[in-house]
Amino acid sequence: KQMGLFQGTGTAYGSGYDLEQAPTRIVGLVMFLRLIGEEGAALSSTAANPFADTPAWCDRYVAYAYEKGYTNGYTATSFRPAGAVNAYQYTEFVLRAMGYSSASNTDLASTLIRAVSAGVLTMGEAAQLQADTFLRAELVYISYYALEAELPSGEETLADRLMDLDVFTRSEWRSARELVSTERL
Repeated sequence: KQMGLFQGTGTAYGSGYDLEQAPTRIVGLVMFLRLIGEEGAALSSTAANPFADTPAWCDRYVAYAYEKGYTNGYTATSFRPAGAVNAYQYTEFVLRAMGYSSASNTDLASTLIRAVSAGVLTMGEAAQLQADTFLRAELVYISYYALEAELPSGEETLADRLMDLDVFTRSEWRSARELVSTERL
């Protein structure tokens, strides 16, 4: 939240973050676009939205993500924004943004293992995500640790890229890192 990547729902539940709730596909997509620093671009996009089932408030997010090749939808005309997003789907979004995958990959069975190889998750975290119900808390967790993972070039992390794009500052990144435990599963 401090870096502008997670805004919450604005409800009173869970301090407005609803971390114990299961995320929807549109929540996952919006969080993903914030994570990669492209929310502004999405909101100003003029791309066509091929999906007939997206509410007006999320139309720009979905159209932009589809045009960029981040998402395929469920069918040619259906995105299912209120449907549940699972750990495999959200992690696949993250891997696509980092350059470790593309929208042409529709077999998500190896997604969590590929996230381990990319340095986004540990084996313990991947096992935990396979065993548990996927919640907004895990979506935030994956997003946070993706920031520390190196991009395929090995020359920078996702956080480095976002700081270069002025999505957040080095000071904000340092402050956020001080709030998070370094112990991982």
